[in-house]
Amino acid sequence: MTRLALDKNPKQYSDEGLSSIMKIIELNTLNSIMFSDPFLKTIFLNKLILKTNTPIFYLDFDLLYSGYVTSNIISLRNDVTLYRPTKDDWIKTLKTILLKLSENKSMLIMDSLNGLFNLHNEKKDAGRLINSYIMLFSCVAKMSNSCIVLSSITRKKNDEGWALSITGRHVIESKQMTRIQLDQINSNIIANVIGEKDNTKQSIKIPIQSELI
Repeated sequence: MTRLALDKNPKQYSDEGLSSIMKIIELNTLNSIMFSDPFLKTIFLNKLILKTNTPIFYLDFDLLYSGYVTSNIISLRNDVTLYRPTKDDWIKTLKTILLKLSENKSMLIMDSLNGLFNLHNEKKDAGRLINSYIMLFSCVAKMSNSCIVLSSITRKKNDEGWALSITGRHVIESKQMTRIQLDQINSNIIANVIGEKDNTKQSIKIPIQSELI
């Protein structure tokens, strides 16, 4: 298995691609980041965090980012609040995030949608419930000019659009949502901005700036 070793601290490098993707993300309140490689996703989200100049609330459902932080591979910025929701404290965490989102312009990272579904896998109406949570977050974030970055492990189903890996549930879609699909070519992340008909509108290259080991 290939692992990506993340830089502990930001380096000085050309970030034209990252600046471009940040401008695209800031256009809409809700943004969906689709990926197949969890480590590539972690690098991408960490780059967003380093580039963003607003407070960040990070809901870590799959615990990969938390693992890098705990191992001191990633240095947590002072204005990043990291949450590791469980079934027992989810409602309390939900209320806390909604309050904080309403107070100041910020970024909410929900990593990942697959993990959020796993948190509610015993409920028959899990899909509708999670859609309601995301729409609630989105409405509150819009009031404070905040943005939401929602990541999910996905695969393209023939003539059926994008679906969550393993469960097969459809990825949440909205006309007011930006969709970005991540690929890797050599030492670059390729962020593909997906259009309404699942076509690639734009591809942006972002240097990984990490060692492959």
